[in-house]
Amino acid sequence: MTEQKEAIAMRLHTYRDENHSRHFDLSGGRSHPWTIDLVTVTAEAVLVAGLACALVAQLVY
Repeated sequence: MTEQKEAIAMRLHTYRDENHSRHFDLSGGRSHPWTIDLVTVTAEAVLVAGLACALVAQLVY
């Protein structure tokens, strides 16, 4: 039950760095804190999807 409560207690943190770039972080965990940069995750997902489409196109052609 404790693990489920920790999974639910995630927080969205937004801030600007010294270059005035906006960052969106998802953070959580009490005993083992963690953070994920949502902009980086989104960019990686787009790149992986593009690679998958390129591979499928190569196989089909």
